[in-house]
Amino acid sequence: MLNRYRENVKGYLETLVKPLAKAGVTPNTITFIGLLISLLGAYLFYLQRPRLAAVILLIGSAIDALDGTLARMTGKTSRFGAFLDSTFDRISDGAVLFGIALGNLADWRWTFLTFMGAYLVSYERCRAELAGSGKLAVGIAERAERLLILIGFSLAGAEYVKWGVYIVGVLAWITVFQRMWAAYQRLKE
Repeated sequence: MLNRYRENVKGYLETLVKPLAKAGVTPNTITFIGLLISLLGAYLFYLQRPRLAAVILLIGSAIDALDGTLARMTGKTSRFGAFLDSTFDRISDGAVLFGIALGNLADWRWTFLTFMGAYLVSYERCRAELAGSGKLAVGIAERAERLLILIGFSLAGAEYVKWGVYIVGVLAWITVFQRMWAAYQRLKE
């Protein structure tokens, strides 16, 4: 859902990226820094510091938005860079949910179901696109939406984190079925 707003922020991202490009920072470096920041957020969830974790994840999300822009601006786009970004996103998503579960901020069973749904959303897109569906960026809860929901509930306090996990879990599974249906429509023979 938030993907439709990417063009609106493109100019802002390019402004932020220009100094990085001049300094010789590579897109993969930005991707790696984004992962480290997300892992710090996950650790803060484990320590039951959800508000601080949410702020850190907001910073990490902003940085995560810069790597692709930097790659396009500097002409350093690569298939490996896209692969690395996607892989680190999965590590980040899993670590955040793992930190929430280990910090006892949400029931581990719900957190596991949320984890499965989030991973399936990404897997379905990749698998359907490999099968020839075209770009399968459909559904109500792609990564950005899921992350913003967790951040919002975490900013509200420790007692609200579980509600963010529950909502993200439900929306992720709805998205799984939306993508499954879209893939079926595009790939059926």
